[in-house]
Amino acid sequence: MKREWPLTGRAEELELVTEAVATAGSTYGYIIAGAAGVGKTRLAREVLAVATSRGMTTRWVAATESARSVPLGAFHDIVGKFGPDPGMRVREAMSALTPHGDSVICVDDAHLLDDLSALVVHQLVLTKTVRVVLTIRSGMPAPDAVTAVWKDRLVERLDLQTLSVDETCTLIEAVLGGQLDSRTARGLWTLSCGNVLYVRQLVDEEVSARRLENVAGVWIWDGQPVISPRLNDLVDARMGRVTPRVLDVVDVLALCEPLDADVLIQVTSPGAVEEAETQGLIDLTAKAKHIRHVTLAHPLFGEIRRARCGALRKARICGHIATELATRPCVDMRDAVQRAILVLDSDIDPEATQLLHAARCAMQLLDLELAERLVRASVCAGAGVKAQTQWAITLTTLGRGSEAQQVLAELEGIGLPDADIATTSAVRAAIVLWMLGDPGFAQRILAAAAGNAKRSGAMGPHTAVRASLSAATGNPSSAIQAAKAALSKPLDDFHSAIATFALVISLGELGRIREMRAAADVILEIAQRSPEAAQLKFALGQFQSAALRTSGNLDDMLRCGERLWQHTVDTPGNLSALAAMLRGHTDLAFGRLTGAVRWLREARAEYAIERLHARAWRALNLAWLAQAYGKNGDGEAASAVVTELANVRPADFPYVDMDCALAEAWASAAEGALHDAISTAQCAADTARARGQLANEVLCLQTATQFGDISTAQRLAKLVNEVDGPRAVAASAHAAALKTADGPALLRAAHQYTSFGDRVAAADASAQAALRFAASGHRGTALSAHAATVRLAAECQCLHTPALRELEEPIIFTGRQREIVRLATQGLTNRDIAQRLVLSVRTVEGHLYRASQRAGVTNREDLVAILGGG
Repeated sequence: MKREWPLTGRAEELELVTEAVATAGSTYGYIIAGAAGVGKTRLAREVLAVATSRGMTTRWVAATESARSVPLGAFHDIVGKFGPDPGMRVREAMSALTPHGDSVICVDDAHLLDDLSALVVHQLVLTKTVRVVLTIRSGMPAPDAVTAVWKDRLVERLDLQTLSVDETCTLIEAVLGGQLDSRTARGLWTLSCGNVLYVRQLVDEEVSARRLENVAGVWIWDGQPVISPRLNDLVDARMGRVTPRVLDVVDVLALCEPLDADVLIQVTSPGAVEEAETQGLIDLTAKAKHIRHVTLAHPLFGEIRRARCGALRKARICGHIATELATRPCVDMRDAVQRAILVLDSDIDPEATQLLHAARCAMQLLDLELAERLVRASVCAGAGVKAQTQWAITLTTLGRGSEAQQVLAELEGIGLPDADIATTSAVRAAIVLWMLGDPGFAQRILAAAAGNAKRSGAMGPHTAVRASLSAATGNPSSAIQAAKAALSKPLDDFHSAIATFALVISLGELGRIREMRAAADVILEIAQRSPEAAQLKFALGQFQSAALRTSGNLDDMLRCGERLWQHTVDTPGNLSALAAMLRGHTDLAFGRLTGAVRWLREARAEYAIERLHARAWRALNLAWLAQAYGKNGDGEAASAVVTELANVRPADFPYVDMDCALAEAWASAAEGALHDAISTAQCAADTARARGQLANEVLCLQTATQFGDISTAQRLAKLVNEVDGPRAVAASAHAAALKTADGPALLRAAHQYTSFGDRVAAADASAQAALRFAASGHRGTALSAHAATVRLAAECQCLHTPALRELEEPIIFTGRQREIVRLATQGLTNRDIAQRLVLSVRTVEGHLYRASQRAGVTNREDLVAILGGG
């Protein structure tokens, strides 16, 4: 693959060196130092390009290892045959390198210069006859004359650092021409340590091998590189000449890091470890007073050595490490996981109980790939029903819901006791509900095992899942009743969390936020102690965030998300998608629309991977993405996502109804179909009211108010006393002010929205205030409100709602005229508009005629043209 790699993350360094050597009256040199591959040569070439563009004479000289043995070898093309008078040849080189006028010479890899060439460079710097840029590799010996150039402060020195994660992401996105998944960016940065040369090789190879692919507009990497010959050579050069005993040290760490220094010494030798440290192949970090952790100095060392390690050698090394570790106490969960993996990779027979324990530890550590591998091995080793159940839960956390429920389905015909059937069927039903988005199937699973649950007295798990079913299907009161019944008796951690989910969802929808918080704290406590429930705190984050958003407790929503994001930085599968979703949802709630679109696009791509079956989460993510596009005024993108949502949305799953309806409403609003948008929001509010989801109803009515609906005030005034949180109060004030066209009251409502973080609603209320002030002739106050609206819109990043569009319009239209004109500017014919708005074609023509009169034009085409369409 050949792509143009831009200079990224070096703007400050380029300006610094350019000002020093390519500006009239500047200093006369710079040394650019850094490790191999950090971009020294590229930066120097960019500096010379700037100098050339400014009319300066430039020359590029490359020092090499082969030319080092030849006196003046770096300048062989400009000096004659070397004779008995070295001084004459030095003067000859200096003369050739100092043309008339401003000039810049760059010597790349100046640490490889022979002594006479280094003397030439030193003299050029001393005489200031030419500006000099040198690149040198950090840590490599250089000729004394080169070292003196910067030690004597004859030139400035810039130590070039590797790229940060963000700079690496920006560089790769510029090359690929699209958004990069955040986990992919961190993975490539971790593997390359921000070294530009390694990044380039990795990206080129992974794209060519189709392991780094564009999924739904976002580039995602599977995280398993194949080392190309070119990258292999680069890493070999970085490692240098390595003796067999040092390679043993590197191989041990490649298969198991970190290791305590004393363990590493026991399985290799003290001299080998010391030699590896001296060569810069390993790093030692303090762990305790007399213990040091040892890791490889670069992740690619491990990749290279693992790729070369044969199966027999790998088994022998892993067995040796496992045997040594077995003589020492197991300190924490990480030790248990490490030892079990070593046993699996060796020729030692594993114990089923050890594997299951390690799998449970890996789940609590959220090392999901290892957890799945360990629990699968424990099932094969005969660990029984508990292992099979743990396997299903682990697969679910990885987003592999279909596989998870199948694992449990296979237990049905093996003659389990009634209590085991009751428990496993409840787990299976919960997976089918939340991962596959199929409440009907979940109900059938519970019904089939109802007799087993009754005979064994194990009704608690079934009651807990039925509570979740009620919550998911829009019956909050029934859900609360069932959840409390399940929790009133002894219940395992997994099903305690499932029952509490029902409380969090339902109490949030009812607007009982204080009770919802208490229920959420229960799940967090369970998740801290239980491997089965450890991953459920992420689903809790979604349920809790939804409740906090609808109530208007956005600061708490942000804190809730931040607690979870730090745990999912590099977690694969469903949790990674959930984390991106939560970040996008939070940005959407605060009106940070650019961030919301980026995170929600990332989650969409994660969910688009075939094995991720979380249909309810996928639907919510798409609904929020459509809302973000709608608030940006991008009707085409919003409508496309709404269409995608229709194909993904699970049937008979009311938990997602409100957000799906708001997605449709915002898409219609962005397209200019404001009556449709209001009608959709109102219908969603009516549905929420019928189900008792009062907090949801508030958000739907607020949305209709933002679209200009003046009929919401009476209902919102009643809801203020029934729903906790600041949103109901602000929405009620907004609706009342809009109904009475009270400009000052609209501004006060905008301040109320701002106080809890809803900038989009604040901008809409402020825009409506400016319009009311202008209509009543209060020009000064209108301008002030207009300025406040512009400021709020800027904070929202590309906000373009119906209220803002109306404020921007130079011509005052009626509501219906504005809607029809908006659709006309999008290219719809009169017949299309009539069908969309359920009007006659003659009515549409009449509205367009009167709108044209107001605009001072005589026909439809001119009207569309002056308003930016056509």
